[in-house]
Amino acid sequence: MRLGQPPVHRNLSVVALVVAFSLAAGNAQGGGWPLAPGTGELIVPVTHMRAGERYDGSGKKQWKPRYTKIEVTPYAEYGLTSRLTLTGETAWMTDKTDFFGMNFRDRGLTRIKAGARIALGTWVGTHFSVQPIATLHLMGAANDPAATAKGDIDAEMVLVVARNEKLFGIDAFSVQEIAWRYRDSGRPDEVRADIAFGAKPWPGIMLLAKSLNTAALSSTAAGDSYQSGKLALSLVHDVAPGWALEAGMEHSVFGRDTIVERTLRFAVWRRF
Repeated sequence: MRLGQPPVHRNLSVVALVVAFSLAAGNAQGGGWPLAPGTGELIVPVTHMRAGERYDGSGKKQWKPRYTKIEVTPYAEYGLTSRLTLTGETAWMTDKTDFFGMNFRDRGLTRIKAGARIALGTWVGTHFSVQPIATLHLMGAANDPAATAKGDIDAEMVLVVARNEKLFGIDAFSVQEIAWRYRDSGRPDEVRADIAFGAKPWPGIMLLAKSLNTAALSSTAAGDSYQSGKLALSLVHDVAPGWALEAGMEHSVFGRDTIVERTLRFAVWRRF
């Protein structure tokens, strides 16, 4: 990676701070624990992302043609056994690039994911799992620096670390995911480090904060070695037994050879 030392140190410091904070937290459970056999959860998010800037190879922002994307990404989990939780996701999107008054549009089903979270056990109050995930891409997207195309496949292995306890008398949890992602068709493999912190300060209300970080392990065909870091905040409100609504936002905070994303998120949760 050719990023200068000060930005790298600053970015790593931000991630380390969030990790340290989340490890200190963690009875509001998140997605790092196995679901009880026969139970499940379905989350249907709708996101609206826009971008009018991109990070160059040194991490500085530059103007780019305006890009917008609306995406629907249903995600499901189902407890098969006490140690095995099945996961799946699909995505549909419509996007538009405004290039000096000329609009380029695309829409369709973009990917299908299937995986399983396998519980390894709990040590000193921290739960450990591994999660293999396979992704079949059905089309590309203009905001993908690796130029993923129809038929491309990703294979991912994730270590999931989750902690669940009280923080200043408030039920809270943290989930850390560290992943390596293999990508075919000459696309660079990736590493991913995501951190989620959740708290329930009031009955029926959950606050979520996430740090989402991805980096390519080699250069793309265009010679770019991209990385991105985003922060997300949202609120989940229980509206009826088994039903909840989520509203939030997500924003790029650093990157290289990627667009600067600003995203609004709305989701319906169904637990059964």
